[in-house]
Amino acid sequence: MWRLIFSSPDSQPKEIEVKSGLSSAGRMSSNDIVIEDTAASRRHAEFVYDSISNSLLIRDLNSTNGTYVNRQRIAGEHTLKSNDVIRIGQVNITAIETNGETIRRGLSGTHELNRNLVLESLDQHAILLYEVSRQLNTVLDVESALKEVTILLKRAMGADLCEVILAESFSKLDPRRFPGCMIRQVVLNLGAEITPDLGTYEACQDQPRASEKIRSAMCVPVSSGEDVLAVLVIARTHENIRPFDQRELQLAVAIGHQAALTLQRMSLLEKVRKEQQVQHLLRRFLAPQEAEYLLQDYLKNGSLPGLSERKVTILFSDLAESTLFAERLGAQNFAEILNCFYQDCSEAIFKFNGILRYLGDGVMGIFVETPSCSNPAENAVRAGRELLRRVKKTGHLHKDVRIIAGVAINTGMAMIGYVGTQDRAEFTVIGDPVNVAFRMQEFARPYRLVVGPETAAAIGDKFQMQPIGEVTLKGRTRPVQIFEVSAH
Repeated sequence: MWRLIFSSPDSQPKEIEVKSGLSSAGRMSSNDIVIEDTAASRRHAEFVYDSISNSLLIRDLNSTNGTYVNRQRIAGEHTLKSNDVIRIGQVNITAIETNGETIRRGLSGTHELNRNLVLESLDQHAILLYEVSRQLNTVLDVESALKEVTILLKRAMGADLCEVILAESFSKLDPRRFPGCMIRQVVLNLGAEITPDLGTYEACQDQPRASEKIRSAMCVPVSSGEDVLAVLVIARTHENIRPFDQRELQLAVAIGHQAALTLQRMSLLEKVRKEQQVQHLLRRFLAPQEAEYLLQDYLKNGSLPGLSERKVTILFSDLAESTLFAERLGAQNFAEILNCFYQDCSEAIFKFNGILRYLGDGVMGIFVETPSCSNPAENAVRAGRELLRRVKKTGHLHKDVRIIAGVAINTGMAMIGYVGTQDRAEFTVIGDPVNVAFRMQEFARPYRLVVGPETAAAIGDKFQMQPIGEVTLKGRTRPVQIFEVSAH
């Protein structure tokens, strides 16, 4: 007895038992076997079954696009062997020599997911996999990908139950019950688990009512190397239905391979999306080269650096009498002036590898030691001089107004890092050196660059500098020695 199993990308598989004698096959509806594919000729081929010798042959009827057996085009007649695969257009026809006992028994046990099985599976189902990969390649999120895999798998396998269970859900499944019992074996053995009758599967000791009707079941790992990313769960519920066979195992393995590639692609897309989010965040504050450096650290550790005590150099600069400007000029004109000021500050601070924060009518620049910045105090002073040069050059931003600004710089130990949630983080710096630098601004106008004692010590004789003397800052009990650095 012979059976033919038909599969194509667009329809569920179907089976027929071959009749004794001659059966015509082709696109015309008058054929004994109708091949619904545009590549099939109207009368494409004939199957000839000799029931006495139990032999089956196929004869090509000079078809336009040919008849293929095991990927080889045939000319005239070809005697078939069990499990030969015939291709007409996009329709695969598997010829199986069988009997009732073989049909009832089916496959069972563990089947190692080795390289040979994967390659064999991909080779045997190339046409279907082309369609599967074409559809999966358009999916951009995991949920849609899993839904698409389920639809494709259910249609290709002709199964009653199909599900893709991600590895993160394995711990939520009862290991005594289906599918948890089979998934546990899949993970332990790194292979596919198949049973023709779930009721006799030893690993499932206590079946829930929902699983009582399940007969033939198969669980196939979706894996990357030795890591199981998910498991394909396929089952048939009717008592007299044919159990899963070798061809269907290969099909499930092939689709599982495509699913693994899709999940890996989803993971990569998510990684790229997060990188872009972090990069966008970092470039709000950092020079591009420093943003890239910090991004690499984030990708390595999985998080932005939290608050820690470090030696920092702080730069402050703001617009003098900004409240009066805003009242006098109106919101739109003042916003244009402020935007130009921000632009000058950003370019100057980023040029010398500083971190930037906007503060209403001013900015704060933070300079720390990094691989590309060995002397942050010197870089801060150079940035301050660059900023003053820019502001003086572009100071006439309105016909009635010339902006006035200065730069104050101070160095010391402060808490620096990122605070916030996983979705939103802000860079901040906290400590006395920050407060001192902020208060020093009143001595920096107009167009002066003043530094605190530690900054002065750090830059040494690299810049022309003179002491201003001890000054009292608002909110501090002790005076601070400040210095003026030449802006030229």
